[in-house]
Amino acid sequence: MTKLAVIKLIGACGFLLACVLAQSQPSSQETSPIPSAPHRVQVDENVASALVVQKAPIKYPDAARKAGVQGKVVLKVITAYSGDVEEVKVISGDPALSDAAAESVRQWRYKPYLQEGLAAEMETEVSVNFNLKPRVQPKAAPLGMFHENAYSNDYFGIYYPLSRDWVLETGLMRDKLEGKDSGVSVLLAAVRIPQDSSPLRADSSFTVLAEGGSQVLAPDECKRYLELVADELRSRKEGQQKGEVTQFKSGGHDFYRADFEYRHGTDHGAILCTSVKEFRLQWNIRGWSKQGVEAAASTFNSLAQTPPIPPPPVDPPPKEASKKSQRVQIAQGVSSGLLIKKIQPVYPEDARYERIQGEVRLKAVITKNGDIADLEVLSGPIELVVSAVNAVRKWKYRPYLLMGDPVEVQTEVRVNYTLSGR
Repeated sequence: MTKLAVIKLIGACGFLLACVLAQSQPSSQETSPIPSAPHRVQVDENVASALVVQKAPIKYPDAARKAGVQGKVVLKVITAYSGDVEEVKVISGDPALSDAAAESVRQWRYKPYLQEGLAAEMETEVSVNFNLKPRVQPKAAPLGMFHENAYSNDYFGIYYPLSRDWVLETGLMRDKLEGKDSGVSVLLAAVRIPQDSSPLRADSSFTVLAEGGSQVLAPDECKRYLELVADELRSRKEGQQKGEVTQFKSGGHDFYRADFEYRHGTDHGAILCTSVKEFRLQWNIRGWSKQGVEAAASTFNSLAQTPPIPPPPVDPPPKEASKKSQRVQIAQGVSSGLLIKKIQPVYPEDARYERIQGEVRLKAVITKNGDIADLEVLSGPIELVVSAVNAVRKWKYRPYLLMGDPVEVQTEVRVNYTLSGR
């Protein structure tokens, strides 16, 4: 073989070797693979909480709040390489709370968790505490007192005289409200029964309520309250507001008034409201007619902050005279023995037709002269109350003597209504 042939052969073999080597080496233009990070990393809750960049607010479930359910919910959270929440599972916690916590945390977003400079999936825990604020026990409203045809309450700065057409129902209304709402107190309740009223039906009534007792109320609290009452009546289709809310001043207090028409019971009504210190005082008026409502509202004309100052006596009363002005409580049986004139009540025709019968109990104040001064309804069918009041007002008693002197007494009077035959 000639030298030329050998050189050509060596050159050919070198070319083939170069091709083989070239195929076995990576191209300088190919991308190098990224070193793989651990698939998922367990991360402490405190460390993970610092990576949160977006939180959805956690809402306390209404049902749990009303039921007084509180406590801690612990969730297991898994995030993707990007920091998005991929999975949320409940580890512990009351079911009434856990769903709300999990729903919120699913919307959170974290910074990507890095291990050795590389992003990794993260598994951690999230603890959510549901704590109810301790309920502030509302302060009980001072109830005031009714004496000599006037209600007075020094705490609220109210002196509220009423004519004898108004018969009290305060105790009866307090019994009805007892146990229903500890934040509401009945200060006064009365029904209007004019002397010898005909027909035998009360034309209007009112109840004075005090609600609040935990914080000083804003001046326009009453206006907002009346707007809520109107909205609720309309939504329940129980009635509607008539006209606009009006504002007036009486007895040194700023009042708001709203009038209503109702679908059930008495047709007409009004709510008169004022804010005093930390209480909202409201007069709930109901009437069979607009005139009846206005008769109740007109009692505000005599509202004052303090009772009128009586003229000073010419001579100071002796100690014996002060004894005579006291009032004593006597049993119903004792007062019955003092009765010298008893007017029989008229059985109301409507009550007779409906076959309503029973006993009407009244609390009565009898003067030193034996006359009925004040009456308060304690119990009995409302269809019979007006008749009983009309009759008892005319009863006459012998004076009750204490140590030989006549004194004012408080007692109970009972009037029975019985139907004969069928």
